[in-house]
Amino acid sequence: MTERLIGCNDGREVDVVFEMAGGEVFEQSLQALAPFGRLVAYGIASGRQNEVSTGQLMRRSRAVVGFWLMHCLGHPEMVDEALADLFARVARGELRAVAGATYALGEAAQAQLDLQQRRTSGKLLLDPSR
Repeated sequence: MTERLIGCNDGREVDVVFEMAGGEVFEQSLQALAPFGRLVAYGIASGRQNEVSTGQLMRRSRAVVGFWLMHCLGHPEMVDEALADLFARVARGELRAVAGATYALGEAAQAQLDLQQRRTSGKLLLDPSR
């Protein structure tokens, strides 16, 4: 994965990674950072937390920061402009939600299992009419 990140950046190490999986994805993302690069951890979807060595960070002047969106909600000045931009892009058709599978409401437990076991892509829908 380190090579893929660097390859997607025209062969250069990356300045910023927003990472939500944890585990090996976190480790590989950290290795892809350029000097003075930052890794923003905003989830642990893999269930595996990581430990970071301060020596590893200092050797390349890298930084790791945690981010939890809930801390921003009490500070509208931090999110209002970004949300306005996001909604405008959706309205212009530049962004769209990717719908995944649709489950009958009675299949909600299966939908949850499929999410946990990473068998899905896109947003799952529950259809109460089915």
